[in-house]
Amino acid sequence: MNYQSLIEIVPWTFVAQILNLLLQAWLFKKFLFQPVKKIIAERQAEINGLYTDAENAKTDAEAAQAETAAILQQAEGQAEHLLAEAKRSAQDAGDAIVADARKHAAVLKEKAEQDIALEKKRAVNAMKDELSVIAVDLAAKVTEKEIDAAQHEVLIAEYIDKIGAGV
Repeated sequence: MNYQSLIEIVPWTFVAQILNLLLQAWLFKKFLFQPVKKIIAERQAEINGLYTDAENAKTDAEAAQAETAAILQQAEGQAEHLLAEAKRSAQDAGDAIVADARKHAAVLKEKAEQDIALEKKRAVNAMKDELSVIAVDLAAKVTEKEIDAAQHEVLIAEYIDKIGAGV
């Protein structure tokens, strides 16, 4: 077999193959590469749109997070204010209760002091009544009989004993 015929270059075949290659390249470019480029460009635009939407969503989420933090901080401030107000209100109510209790205690103390004074007056009056009875008895005994100094001392001792026993 002739191996040299396999390597041989035929000029017209070579030109025809080059023209065939150029024609195929033009056909691939016209019918294959341009539609593929168009599809790739559309997909790239879609991906860019998704990236833009994602960036917008991220920006919106950050803004919402900042707004939520501000609302939370405001709510904490209001809670602290309400807590302070409740504490102050409770303190005022406690002070009012203590003041009312003190007034009530003062009224009870005043009444007790009046009751004590009244009982003291009653006791003094009762002692005066008893002393007047004893004095009348003593005067009756003195007028009934003439007494000497010794009897006078005995009557005084009896009188003192009666007073001591009565009290």
